Amino acid sequence: MPHESRPAKPRVAVVHGMDRRENIRQAQLLLGPPYVERITRAQRIFIHPNFVSDKNQLASTHVEAVRAVLDLISLLRADVVLIGDASYQNTKKAWERFGYESLRRSGNVRLLDLNDDETVEGFAYDRNFQRQSVPFSKTVLESDCVILVVPAKTHSYYAVTLSLKTHVVGSMVVPRSPFGIHARWPYVHSGYAAAHRTLADWYNDHPAAAAIIDGREAMEGNGPTSGTKAELNWAVASLDPVAADAVASFLMGFDVEEIGYLVYLREAGFVINPFAMEIVGEERWQDLRQDLERPETYPEIIGWREGQHRHIPGTPERKAPYG
Repeated sequence: MPHESRPAKPRVAVVHGMDRRENIRQAQLLLGPPYVERITRAQRIFIHPNFVSDKNQLASTHVEAVRAVLDLISLLRADVVLIGDASYQNTKKAWERFGYESLRRSGNVRLLDLNDDETVEGFAYDRNFQRQSVPFSKTVLESDCVILVVPAKTHSYYAVTLSLKTHVVGSMVVPRSPFGIHARWPYVHSGYAAAHRTLADWYNDHPAAAAIIDGREAMEGNGPTSGTKAELNWAVASLDPVAADAVASFLMGFDVEEIGYLVYLREAGFVINPFAMEIVGEERWQDLRQDLERPETYPEIIGWREGQHRHIPGTPERKAPYG
């Protein structure tokens, strides 16, 4: 998606309720005409769910969350909508296990396994903040309307995994290992600060059109696949996925200063303070905040701060924004 001017106060919808599909339907409506315009003018719509696991529903996007997005799209246009991810395990098994074939009843859809997609060269930072070449999905990069639809989860390396991590890591196309998995950690688990900078800098180059974060049932503890269920009963949506991730992180009990990629994106001009945003929907949205259990690795992963001001070769020197 091409860069667009960002509002000084990004709009973020927060909806509270027990019905996942209705929460997301209402959250989209609260985004108003700008969201409708992005959908109607798009040349290609790509919905990007999170399929990190083909076995654990709690770890992956619920089909009803995607159906709620298709409900609205199908009212506006009838052409094909692409849906896909590059699963760590088996994308096709995830479609079958989680009922994604049923989405054909909700709209004109085509399911894509991005692990089989054509690629273009991208990057991730290594431990020395040097860019290493990583192949990325050509379909994602050539889609002008990418809508990220993800569950709210904690993460044992990034603290949280929300829309940006799905957009970046879930678009990497790497070979299947002898163990039957598409392991991306050699590219992105390269040191905590470097990993967060990869998310921030890659996203800044390739922004998405919208993010919808499903907090009906979240994962706490040792995410992204081994945590436990926390019923939060909310949905967050925004045309600014950075803002959506910041609000969701806050509602999950995190300080946005704890989330490395958000801090880096603030340096790039994004708003990450939820109280500096236009929050619509739930009037007392901050009362929905719950302190989710941190992953066991949390005392270690918060150490991303120690490397946050490392200079990246080939870029201008960066001035530390605080302390």
